[in-house]
Amino acid sequence: MKCTINGMQKTILEIVQQVTGSGKWERYFEDFVFPYRFCTIDDYKRWLPETGYAAKRIDLISRDMVHDSMEGLKGWLRTTWFPYTDQLPENMKEDFINTVVEQYIDAYPVDSQGRTHVKMVRLEVEANLSDHGKQSSINKK
Repeated sequence: MKCTINGMQKTILEIVQQVTGSGKWERYFEDFVFPYRFCTIDDYKRWLPETGYAAKRIDLISRDMVHDSMEGLKGWLRTTWFPYTDQLPENMKEDFINTVVEQYIDAYPVDSQGRTHVKMVRLEVEANLSDHGKQSSINKK
C-alpha cells in the first residue's frame, strides 16, 4: 500500500494556503475545511493489528515529483486539488491555478530544463494478514 502522509506536498500546500488566505481568493475559502487526512507511521502501526494485519515494512519514501513544464504542474493541480478549485466560480479556476503556480515557481524556481519539482514523501506499507486476522476471517465463514 502506498499513500500520502503528514508533510507530503508541504511546500505546495503552503503556497495554496497563502493564496487562499489572501486577496480576491479569501472570501471563497472562509468556511473551507481541508478535506485530506495525512496519516502518520504511528497511525498505521496502530491500525494494522486492529484490523488483523501484521506489518512487514512501514517506510517513508522521499521522492521528487517532476513535471516537464509549468503546464504539467498546472495539470496536476487541476486533477488533484479540485477540493480547492471547486470552491471557486468556474471563470476563476484557471486564474487560481495560475496564481498558485506563479507563487510556487517564485519560491521554488524551475530547473535549467524548465521542469518543476515538488518534494514528496510517501508512506509505503507492506503487511500480511496476521494469524489473529486469519483466525477471525475463518470464524466469520
